[in-house]
Amino acid sequence: MRAEDIKTPSNILLGIIWFLSLVSIFVDFPILKMLNGLILIAYISLVVWFIRRSLKILCLILGVITIAIAIATDGWHWAWSGIEKATLFSAFFGTLSLLRSTADARPEIQRASLSVERLSGAERDSGLLVGTFFLGSTLIVGVMAIFAPIVGEKASLESRKNAAEACQRGMCLACLWSPFWVAMAISSEHLPNVPLWQIILSGLSLATLGLITAQILYTPRVGLRALIRAIISFYPVLPPVTLTALVVLALNGFTTLSTLQCLVLGVPALCVTGLAFMGLERLLRSLKEAGEGLGTIQGEIVLLTTSFALGRLLQFLLETEENGNWMNNLSLAPYAIISFGVAFMTLLAFIGIHQIVTLTIVLVAFTNPSFGVDELVLMQTGLLGWAFASMIGLSAVSVAAASTMFRVPLEQLAYGSNVKFVFIFGFIGVATILLINEMLT
Repeated sequence: MRAEDIKTPSNILLGIIWFLSLVSIFVDFPILKMLNGLILIAYISLVVWFIRRSLKILCLILGVITIAIAIATDGWHWAWSGIEKATLFSAFFGTLSLLRSTADARPEIQRASLSVERLSGAERDSGLLVGTFFLGSTLIVGVMAIFAPIVGEKASLESRKNAAEACQRGMCLACLWSPFWVAMAISSEHLPNVPLWQIILSGLSLATLGLITAQILYTPRVGLRALIRAIISFYPVLPPVTLTALVVLALNGFTTLSTLQCLVLGVPALCVTGLAFMGLERLLRSLKEAGEGLGTIQGEIVLLTTSFALGRLLQFLLETEENGNWMNNLSLAPYAIISFGVAFMTLLAFIGIHQIVTLTIVLVAFTNPSFGVDELVLMQTGLLGWAFASMIGLSAVSVAAASTMFRVPLEQLAYGSNVKFVFIFGFIGVATILLINEMLT
């Protein structure tokens, strides 16, 4: 069987997953989630033979570990809940494909592309850093589909890679303070007593240091005037992006939906509406292009699903009483906990362990007043680790989205120049968090 032979059936399965995920937002039926999980398994069984060899090996390793732990602990239910959770993320990748095809068709993107062409590479990357930082706080990885068409598929691989990495730096730093990121939701679930305003204030301070560090490391010759000129060049896309952000904010504010659910629900509606105003022919052509783009995300969906299954299983093990408190007998200094937490999440993401797994481990293991780490500081430690893991993680949704939208191999983004930023800003970030802990304790 060839890859072309499974293109249509795999796209149909992914379309069904998207539709059932949409229905599940309004109707919370366990049987519906189970059906969607089974369809995802069928999809993976169909496409796993045609994904990149490196991803295939990594997924195999994660799958074997998951099955071994499930057998040893009888934790099949938790592994399955991870697969069910992955269905919404799989649907989101389909939404990204539609958003990308819509952006390719919109005149605003074309006007912005002409403006960006007049910029130097450094000015463009500096503008992308700041632009994705602010817009990524709401749209999260959806900003990739907005900015990638501005750079253009005809740009060289090096230019697309540099732009994708700049977007990664800006967008991932937004998770340090934005309440719309999954990282914040998970952290708040484990540390519910930390006030949101404290998280936003400390996170914005840390993120600002990150932006300054990135500017110095990658675009030191771009001054304030050039940066403003670069940001202005993206002006044509601000109205539609602002509208998208407002829709997501409205859905998130007036409903009980998660940010991801708001994106899966709201973005396709806006895309179809915008394309419909351009005519039926353009609408059908963009929908066809979105379907053709689904083939590029197969490996990412397989990797994400295996990682989520393992993550839920590990979370189950850590939250049992006999396993959850084993760290309490250790005597660890705050600097050791903060440094270990950030490094642990970053290094495991580097080999493909999703940050949902590692963030849970860090928060469960170190939530103990006897360690001398304030809860706000522990949360910021986890958020910094999440930012780094999202920047260079093999199974990170943001890396997969950047790879898909900018047409850059996933491994080149995960093991690219952002590793330098993570290493250098890692020391700055840990030192800053330690300073906050000293002030609070």
